[in-house]
Amino acid sequence: MSQLRNVLRGLAVDRQEPPGDIMRRMDTAIQFLNPEGGTATCAFGRVENVGDTGAAPDWRFWYTVAGHPPPLLVRADGGTSFLESAQNLLLGGLLPEEERSSARASLSAGSTLLLYTDGLVESPDEDIDRGLERLRLHAASLAREPLDVFCDELTEHPVESGRDDIAVIAVRVL
Repeated sequence: MSQLRNVLRGLAVDRQEPPGDIMRRMDTAIQFLNPEGGTATCAFGRVENVGDTGAAPDWRFWYTVAGHPPPLLVRADGGTSFLESAQNLLLGGLLPEEERSSARASLSAGSTLLLYTDGLVESPDEDIDRGLERLRLHAASLAREPLDVFCDELTEHPVESGRDDIAVIAVRVL
């Protein structure tokens, strides 16, 4: 995983191409680094201001997902949506010439974008959809909390599987 993170950093640092194109390049890297076959999951994207110069910011999240749980968008009013428009196979699961999709999501003022590892939602004794729904409802109830409280509350009572680490990244638009 550390090799893949470093490759991704190298690919992403100076690229403005669609996130799906960067992930397609990751498929090539995985096949080079592990020719016997290997896969990984990833949610990758960029938060961008696409507003005109001098205008109010217009924030968007340009993303792709490779076999990973979908990012969760929590609006200031508590409305939620999983960002599922750019779901793709696991990294290493496509040939380098195959396309990966990318999508954009608008980030309104007060909204929170949440990326997380599967340890937050996955338990061996239940369908992952139940864990995702539990996360969605919990995040919606915390929509107006300060960002540190939002993250602390989401990770305070994880699924009791004991199998997986939990990591969250949250971005709030002001």
